[in-house]
Amino acid sequence: MSANRKSTRTRVGVVILILGCGIGVPAFGFSGGTGEPNNPYQIATPADLVAIGSDSNLLDKHLVLVNDIDLDPNLPGGRVFTDALIAGGNSTKPGAFAVAIFIGVLDGRGHTIHHLCISGKHDSATGLFGIFEGLVKDLHLEDVRISGSSCGAFAGDGSGGTLLRCSVTGKVAGSNFVGGLMGAASNLTLFHCESRADVVGDTNSVAGGLVGSTGSSGQVMECRAAGTVTGGDSAGGLIGRSDGAIILRCAAVCQVTADQIAGGLIGHGPGDGSVADCYARGSVASAVVGGLIGNLDNSGANDSRILSSYAACDMLAPPGSAESPVGSGLFGKEQWPWQPSIIIGCFWDKELPKVPLMAGPYPANYGTGLTTQQMQQQETFKRAGWDLGYAWAMPEGGYPVLRWELAEDGRQR
Repeated sequence: MSANRKSTRTRVGVVILILGCGIGVPAFGFSGGTGEPNNPYQIATPADLVAIGSDSNLLDKHLVLVNDIDLDPNLPGGRVFTDALIAGGNSTKPGAFAVAIFIGVLDGRGHTIHHLCISGKHDSATGLFGIFEGLVKDLHLEDVRISGSSCGAFAGDGSGGTLLRCSVTGKVAGSNFVGGLMGAASNLTLFHCESRADVVGDTNSVAGGLVGSTGSSGQVMECRAAGTVTGGDSAGGLIGRSDGAIILRCAAVCQVTADQIAGGLIGHGPGDGSVADCYARGSVASAVVGGLIGNLDNSGANDSRILSSYAACDMLAPPGSAESPVGSGLFGKEQWPWQPSIIIGCFWDKELPKVPLMAGPYPANYGTGLTTQQMQQQETFKRAGWDLGYAWAMPEGGYPVLRWELAEDGRQR
């Protein structure tokens, strides 16, 4: 064999060896993985996380956090972001088309992203995701500072997809639809999620402790919110506006304030949807107040259904107003009084409101007002047919709580 032929073959072999060693090496600078379901990209650093939003080809990939991540702007290399980290650049103006949508999977594996700070642009969907239609599970956001138009810690707009066992603390503030986890969620499923973020909307906003607004195909199950919620048009401890979603075994313990309409659990809703095995505690302040729902919207083709739920809320006039609010213990007013809703086994604590509740033009006289003592007696709810085995539990000397909350709080301790 000639020296030249041997040299050429050697060079070819070296190239093949190099390429072969490169098989399976992560692209895009991730810490590992190939983005496939059985080998997701590994997110270990702030740079890894930011890289997801750098290429539209990554928006349908499988990703997994392998470390907690701190995005504190005060750390070396840290910054305040001006758009969603992933699937950003989406306008919320009427008629605008989405330019990027996350449809992949992000598995947090119980890890936490700390100190996400976003000062979003006007008319932009703002959050960890801009527009979200994928799956995020077991991810926690701690001490967020988010602002924008249609904004939430996890996403500005959830037009589909699922959030599973996710949580947030911090503050979310903005306009349009504002929520602790999600700004607007038209077809989203939320299961076992929690918000302890303070939510602040401007004078034209719809604000909710968990979600600003959710649509007809939404499902919110075993979720809860705690903190303060401030909105303009409407505000709710859990959801600002619900247009037909199914809300099951959820809780809100919040201080809710709005200019127009406020509810301890929902500001405006549930439309064609239903509320079952839910409660609201805390305070509600607005021109129209309801311990559970501010404006009982039963204008849909199907009856609104409120089942086995209660409110134990103080109800107040909006700040600076000398007039008593319009409302009642469960519902502030009923949108279509000639189309009755289905209200079964619902109660409110009639001792808590410190101001007289005026009867509005269409008061919703549903539910039963009870004394605090009656609200804390198991027999009250047994007689009403509540499920005290699977859905509810009765702590001694307290209001009913959801049984899943006891299990969750026990694990946290």
